[in-house]
Amino acid sequence: MASSINSYGSLKAHHGHIYYEQEGNKSGHSVLFIHGLGGTTNTYQPLVSSLQDFNLVRFDWAGHGRSTLPQKTSIDSYIEDAEAIINHFSLKDITVVGHSLGCLVALTLAAKQPSLVSKLVLYGPIKAPPQPGRDGAKGRAESVRKGGMAAVADTVVGNAFAAQTLKERPEIVSFGRELLSRQNAEGYALACLSLAESRDPEWGAIKAKTTIVSGSEDKVSTPALCKAIAEELGHTKVNLVTFEGVAHWHTLENAKESAEVLRKAVSS
Repeated sequence: MASSINSYGSLKAHHGHIYYEQEGNKSGHSVLFIHGLGGTTNTYQPLVSSLQDFNLVRFDWAGHGRSTLPQKTSIDSYIEDAEAIINHFSLKDITVVGHSLGCLVALTLAAKQPSLVSKLVLYGPIKAPPQPGRDGAKGRAESVRKGGMAAVADTVVGNAFAAQTLKERPEIVSFGRELLSRQNAEGYALACLSLAESRDPEWGAIKAKTTIVSGSEDKVSTPALCKAIAEELGHTKVNLVTFEGVAHWHTLENAKESAEVLRKAVSS
């Protein structure tokens, strides 16, 4: 089945209007989805049809997708976007789901509000990058400001998917390319700069039970990096899962297992 949206629209937040969608069982456990760099609510579209017994809430960061463009963004401003959504829906005892840079937002939110975030499901999490990564993010921001999203879309897609996906699943690759190509170039550039200026969360403040999903071919969030993040969080509360033959867009390349992992994490 496709989505069955209960409500959607835009709400006023600190940095503009934030687009949101809510579906599923409003009385069920609340799951808040946070997309990554170049993503939108549709990053998680392949999962939601099998999760309709939960209260599913998705939103686009300021500057991404259908949300308005602010003057500046940061990890903290993306957290404020999430908090505006949380307050709007009066969410409590939340499972927060993140992808890529959205995982850094989710982790920092969990450190800030440990009594609110009970569980984390992180697809391809990252840490604040070392200096070469910061320089690369700044360079990407400059590229899209000069040449638009077309200047980076194909390179990003080529690095984000596994070799077999690129060769045999053009419909998945096309969807990923569309997500990127449709972004506001300035909003994407601001997110790149937010990554360049990011810092790690306060690991010890995070109390949420966490599931980390790694892709065996992920060049961004490598299996080694996922293991390092698990060690920062403490192995006793972390379940580390690896998808074979998957790179960085887990929810697109392996939607079935991505949904199963999420359901298991929420239900445990």
